[in-house]
Parts: sequence; structure tokens; C-alpha cells
Amino acid sequence: MFYSRTAVCLALPFSRQKVSGWEYSTAIFVFYNSIAFIAIAWWQLSIYNVAKSSNRIMSKRTKQDLTLARRLFLVVLTDFLCWCPVGILGKLSTKQGNLTCPGLYRCQQSTTCLLFDEVCDNIRQCPHGDDEVGCDVTCPIGCSCEGFIFICHQKKVENIFLDLSMEVRKLDLSSSLFPNNSLIVPAYTYLAELKLFNCSIDNIMPYTFGQLMNLLHLDLSNNKIKILNSYTFYGVTKLITLNLKDNLMLGIIKPNAFMSLPNIKDLELSGTRIIKLFNGTFNGLGNLETFNITGNGLTTVEENVFDVLVSLLTIDLTQNDVTIFSLDIFSRLSHLTQMKTDSYIFCCLKPKSVSAENCYPKMDEFSSCSDLMRNDVLRICLWIIAINALIGNIGVILYRIIYEKTLLFKANWLFIMNLGVSDMLMGLYLGIIAVADMYYSGNYILHDREWRDSLVCKLAGILAAISCEASVNFIMLTTLDCYLKVKFPFGGRRITYKTAKILTFLCWVFVIIIAVVPISYSSYFSNMFYSRTAVCLALPFSRQKVSGWEYSTAIFVFYNSIAFIAIAWWQLSIYNVAKSSNRVMSKRTKQDLTLARRLFLVVLTDFLCWCPVGILGVLAMTGQVFPPEVYSWVAVFVMPINAALNPFLYTFSTMKQVRSRDDVLKSETSDDMFMASAFINNLQMLQMKYITLRELFASRKLTVKESIRLVSQLTAAIAYLHHRYLTLCQPLSLDTLAVFMDKKTIIRLKVISEIKDITTGQDTDQDIDNIGQITKLVLRNTRKLPEV
Repeated sequence: MFYSRTAVCLALPFSRQKVSGWEYSTAIFVFYNSIAFIAIAWWQLSIYNVAKSSNRIMSKRTKQDLTLARRLFLVVLTDFLCWCPVGILGKLSTKQGNLTCPGLYRCQQSTTCLLFDEVCDNIRQCPHGDDEVGCDVTCPIGCSCEGFIFICHQKKVENIFLDLSMEVRKLDLSSSLFPNNSLIVPAYTYLAELKLFNCSIDNIMPYTFGQLMNLLHLDLSNNKIKILNSYTFYGVTKLITLNLKDNLMLGIIKPNAFMSLPNIKDLELSGTRIIKLFNGTFNGLGNLETFNITGNGLTTVEENVFDVLVSLLTIDLTQNDVTIFSLDIFSRLSHLTQMKTDSYIFCCLKPKSVSAENCYPKMDEFSSCSDLMRNDVLRICLWIIAINALIGNIGVILYRIIYEKTLLFKANWLFIMNLGVSDMLMGLYLGIIAVADMYYSGNYILHDREWRDSLVCKLAGILAAISCEASVNFIMLTTLDCYLKVKFPFGGRRITYKTAKILTFLCWVFVIIIAVVPISYSSYFSNMFYSRTAVCLALPFSRQKVSGWEYSTAIFVFYNSIAFIAIAWWQLSIYNVAKSSNRVMSKRTKQDLTLARRLFLVVLTDFLCWCPVGILGVLAMTGQVFPPEVYSWVAVFVMPINAALNPFLYTFSTMKQVRSRDDVLKSETSDDMFMASAFINNLQMLQMKYITLRELFASRKLTVKESIRLVSQLTAAIAYLHHRYLTLCQPLSLDTLAVFMDKKTIIRLKVISEIKDITTGQDTDQDIDNIGQITKLVLRNTRKLPEV
């Protein structure tokens, strides 16, 4: 093999794998050549000194020799430059370092590597002769063996132990069967690695591993161990890694179970059922560096449990529900560099050695260790918006109930009232969050879980969801009502008051169901829908697809987007009507357009508030990441601010447009007469007395002036309708005509009837006939003038 080490048939000693003959190759190509070049360098230096001596008298022959020597120097220099790397690399390859021999056998305490064909060939080639040790070892039937490495899967261990060499170094008994499922291991004093994966072991007696004094790695994962007694691993002082993963029945680890494990670096306890860690559980693990106890359902950590783990670098407590612990749980872990938990509260209790970047989970978008709302600017905005939304919308409700009784039976009035109620609920939600922030100020993180799981937080989340969706729905209904009034000014397609009541009821039922469903189906929502964040909102802004994210996205992104598309379409149609300058519009149609313009401001602000929610929701679905501050500003400021603005945009801005009683009395145009007589549209008329003509005639006779006023107002009202191709749904009679009285003075006439489009000429003829009949009755009930 000397010249066949490489494809170019060279035996240069460059490889760290010390194959046969490497000593000979190194002696010739490194050491001998190095000595030769040292001699050549010495002689060249002497020749240089002779040439440098200018005082010396040299013969012609000597000068010729020096010239030859100079030319030889170039040859020597090039040879040296070529062979110098050979010597250096050869020397470096003799250093042992972290030598590995991929596909070869490495001799013990040596840099020599052998082909496996040269192991156990009755020729000692390793310096210590270990290539011929253990060559007579018998491999048990059904096992795979390589030197002192034995791999025996799905076997009966009592048969394996009978044929197994006591010099075994690595033993893999995965999926094998132990008698009575109890672990018993003979005294394999040379054993370094023992793998007992999935062996159905359910019982390990104390001191079981005491005779395995050289054991370095122990794998007991995926067994049925129920309890680890004190001193279970006593005596295995050289153990480095211990794997107890996926022992689904392991629920108790008694104090001192890990005693006498001073060298262990890695402890794996994930996937077990340990719900409580007792004080003294980790005694003996002073040099432990990595600890994993994920997915246990751990709830309780007694005081000072982790204090003995003074060398711990990494701890993973995720997928647990730790609720009982001391505030100094990690105070003694001065070398800890990374923490993974399920709650940010533990990051608030971390030692100084752990940086914020290496502590998980990350800080909540809203809260900090001390405050529910960590941003002072957001805290101020929260209070301002909450107060404005509450007071403003309560003012809207009271104003419309007290001062707009004349509109009580209008669909638009009903929708605006309910919009105010929904916006008031948003103010109530913000008030709850603001009060909670003030209540927990200074030590919020200690109450974080308590707050999120509380009924108050769930109630706040439900109020926010109801408010958001009800606001969108009532704006949509109000826009639809305005659209129908403007599009069909002569009646026909209208939302009647009765229909409006039904739609309002269905709307509230719909949004309440939407809000309550997440707390009713805990199997899908994991009872966490409203407790994702400290502000109890379930907006779908996170890349993490937590339980219920599909529901949240469907409601807050897709449903609201469809609603605003419909609103935008109706608003565009209204705009087209307003833009049509050639169209003859009635005064009522103009009022509807004015109403629609005011509504446009409400729609625009709602759209500007909800647009970021929809955009961020879609981006979150595609996996985009945005700063936590974006979430907090959108959730606390951008989204709810429309609840505070709507009262000012829709109601308070129109109060100055209400006409006084005197203005109504002074109105002389037929249009004003009709609007005053056919509809109650003046606030001060609420204080006037209302009676029908039949009741009036039964009480007294009319004066001539009163009779003329009544007949003229009735004629003007009917003429106003006919001019716009409208007529009454009910015929005129003493019961469908009413008057408003101020003291004993008749002020205005009102026609009590719905309005419809004129379909035939008979409709107008009938109205005219009815006017004649009413006029006769009025004249019969008029006092006769005194004779002159």
C-alpha cells in the first residue's frame, strides 16, 4: 500500500491518517531532506562570506568557482522553496490534534489509522497493539457487532447478556424485552454508552447503574418508567448525558434521584408527566449545562429547586403551565444564557446573565413587566378615546330620544341610534382596559395570567367584538337606507320602520353570536381567543396560527371587507345621483342627499380605521412580520377612534341646522307648509297638543280663519304630492287628519298616512274627491259669521 495510497502513486506523508509505512515516509521525505537542506544552506552561507571578503586576493580559478556557486545558489533556492512546504506539511501531519479516521480504525492514544482489513489480522500495527485486542469476542445471535460495539434490537436481554463480552464499550438494546419490565444490567465496567430506547421498562431500582463506573451516555427514552427513586443513578460518576424523554408515565422524581452525577452536562426530561418539581430534585447536578423539560404539564416548582444548577446555560420550560413558583426561581443561575418558557413573566424574573434577545417568549405587544399598557402615549390615548366614546355616544342617544321624537318611527333614526349604542360599547371596552391598566400598575406581569383568564377580560373582548361588528353592520344598513331613498325618491323600495326593527334585531343577534361563539367552543378555540393579548383582542395580526385564527380572519378581515365593498358601492351610487344636475329633485330627496353626505364622513373614518386591520390581517396570513408597535397602535388607537368620532361627525355637527318653532310658523311656501303639515320635523312641536279632526269637531266649532288655514294646508299638501307623482296609501278622513294645538290655537295640519307612487289617474281623482268631502265637513263645523 506504500505507493498506492493515492492515484498519483506518491507516498508523501501529508495525511493525518497514519496508514502503514507512514513512519518510513516521514523519515525520508521530511527529516532526511530537512537535514540535507540545512547542510546545503550552511555551505551556501560560507561561500557568500568568501565572496564578501574584498581584501582577499583570489586567483582566476577561485573567481570561476564563485561564479559557479552563484548559479548553483539559484538551483538550491528553487529546490528549497519546493521542498520546504513538503517538510512543513509533513511535520504538521505528525501532530495528533483532533484526529478523525473516517472509514478507518484509529489506534488508541496514537495518530495511526488502519484499514479495517488490518484489524484482527494477527499483526500488531497499532503502537499499543489494540488492533488485535478483542478479536476473539463472540457476537450474540441476531446482533450486529463491530469490535466492542453491540447492537441488539428486539431481543430478550437475558439471552444477550449470556453471550455478551464483559469488555463491551457500546450496547444498544432498543426495543428489547427485560424480565418483568425491570431494568437489570450486569457490571460492564468498560461500558461507555448504553441505549435502552423503547424497552417497556417501568421500574428502576436504586443503585441499578452503580457498577457502570465508566458509563458516559445513557438513553432511557420512550419507556414506561413511573417514578425515579432517590439514588437511582448513584455511582455513575462519569455520566455526561442522560435521556429520559417521552416516558409518558413518569410523574415523580424524588429528591436525590440524580445524586452523584457530577459530570452530567445534558438532561432530557421532555414529554413526561412531571407536574411538580420538589426541592432537592436536582441535587448532584452542579455541572449540568442543558436542561429540557418541555411538554410535561408542569404546574408547580418549589422554592430553591434550581439553585443547585449553578452551571446551567440553557433551560427549556415550554409547553408547561407553571403557575406556582417563587419570584427568585432563577436568581442563583448566574451562568444562564438562554431561557425558553410559555409566559413572559419568567423573562421578567430572569437573571442578568440572560439577554432580552435570548429569553422567550418575547415581550407582549402592549404590556411590560410592570404595566399592562407600557406605552405612555397609548395609555393617554386610551383614556381620551374611552371617555369621548362613552360620553359622546351617550349624548347622541339621549339627544335623539329627547329632541327627535318626531323621527322615532324612521328607519334611519333607528339605525343611527343603534350605531351610537355599538360605539358606546367600544368606549366601555376601552374603559375596562384603562381601569385594568391602572389597577395592575407597577406589578402587572405577576397578574398577567390572572387577568387574561378572568371573566372581565373575556367580557371586554366580547364587548369589543360586538361593538366592531355592530358598528360595521349599522353603517351598512344606514347607507343602504340612504341609497334606497335617493335612488327611489317616489317610494317603492324603502326600508320601512317595521323592516328596520327586524333588521336591527337580527343584526344584534348576529354580532352577539359572533362574539360569544369563541368562549362556547373551547375545543376549537382552546379557551384562548380573547386572552391572546393583554388588551383582550383577537385581531389576526400574528404569524403564529393559534387556535381560532381562521375564525378571527374570516370575521375581522373578509366579512368586514365585503361589508365595506357594499358600502362603497352604495356611496358611489348616491354620489352619482348628487352629481346629476339635470335631475329634478324634491326637497325630501335633497334632505336625503344631505343625510348621505354626513353619513359619508362616518363611512370614510370607519374605512380608514378598518383598512389597516384588513391589510395587516392579510399580511399576517402570508407570513409577513411587522413590529409589535404596529399592532398596539392599530388595536388601541386606529381601530377604536371612529367610535369617538362618529357622534361628532353625524349628530352634533347637525344640531345647528334644526329650525326653531318661529321659523316654521313664518314659512310661507307651499313646500314648507307640506313638510310642516305632512311630517313632524320641528323639535318644539313636541310640546304641542295632537288631536284628530274628529276629536276637534266633537270639542268645538272652528273659526272661519281656522277653517281656511286647514283647507289650504290640506290642499297644499296633496298638491305637493301630486306634483311629485305621489299619493296617499289611505283615503283622507277625519281620522287620518290631525292638528297640532298650542294652547287653543291650531298650528299645523298633519296627514296620517303612508305615501306611494301614483299608478293610475284614479289615485289623484280619489284624493281630490276626498279633499272636497273634508272641505264640506270643515264648513259644516265652522261658526257662522254674525249678520251685519
